[in-house]
Amino acid sequence: MGIIRNIIDRKKPGEDIGLDHGGQRGRQRTVNADGSYNMERITGNWFGNSTVFHWLITTSWSHYWLAAFSFYAVMNVLFAALYYWIGVESLSGIRGEDEVTKFLYCFFFSAQSFTTVGYGGIHPIGKLTNILAVMEAFTGLMTFALTTGTLYGRFSKPVSRIKYSSKIIIAPFKGASAMQFMVANELNTTLMEMEVRVNVSWMEEDNAGSPIRRFQQVKLEFDKIAMFPTSWVINHPIDEESILYGKSLEDIHKMDFEVFVLLKGFDDVFSQTIYSRQSYIASQFVFGATFKRPFYVNENGKLMMDLTKVGDYEPASVVLH
Repeated sequence: MGIIRNIIDRKKPGEDIGLDHGGQRGRQRTVNADGSYNMERITGNWFGNSTVFHWLITTSWSHYWLAAFSFYAVMNVLFAALYYWIGVESLSGIRGEDEVTKFLYCFFFSAQSFTTVGYGGIHPIGKLTNILAVMEAFTGLMTFALTTGTLYGRFSKPVSRIKYSSKIIIAPFKGASAMQFMVANELNTTLMEMEVRVNVSWMEEDNAGSPIRRFQQVKLEFDKIAMFPTSWVINHPIDEESILYGKSLEDIHKMDFEVFVLLKGFDDVFSQTIYSRQSYIASQFVFGATFKRPFYVNENGKLMMDLTKVGDYEPASVVLH
């Protein structure tokens, strides 16, 4: 979204910024619910659209540990096979007469060398085996150094868990109407100096009659707040300058509307700026509704925030025209 923001700053309102999806309608949303971009990149590279280090930093924990343990097992099996190929007589301390047991002892010695544990029960004899053991020890040291780096990168990476309302509503606002959605912080952290940027995208025809996607950065009632302890209803008053002015729910579907949201703020746990992004498509619009407050004061006078109720709405008491 940083690229989108820079392009928008240089473009005139309503001008295409390069995300027109080929003028196609009926497409999927651009930003998934988890903030990732809903697209696939064709790069022609064997590793796809990321490096191994980037993949280890960004992949899920289950995939990360599966990759780490798989690499550890494969490397030990490989070195065990090399020790076994050189000859088990080059490793002193191996017991067992059948070949399976001998290979297992080669695997055990490989694990000890790879992790630089070195119990001493089995030790190499001869130049070739010692050279292989030295190479394995170096490989193990480098592997654990890289693993430590990726673990630090995963733990030190700022994490944001902003909960967005599942719907975006058109609500009564000061005698007119406004486009609104609700956000809240799901983590027990203190977010401050929050900023939001909202862009609206829609389909229309250019002078040649070809479909093209247009963009407009919308004006907000408040685009910055100093503190973020409960929830925040982000509000775009719909006036004559808004592309939503005079549009019905049917118009929004026909024009294939999509709303792009970029949130950023300072997290006191990481002492860094965190970012969160989201998008809403036409099927998520609700007309004539208002959000319910997800927080309340209990009998002890303590403010309670119910994250399960973020985004709950009810029919508006005022009919939209």
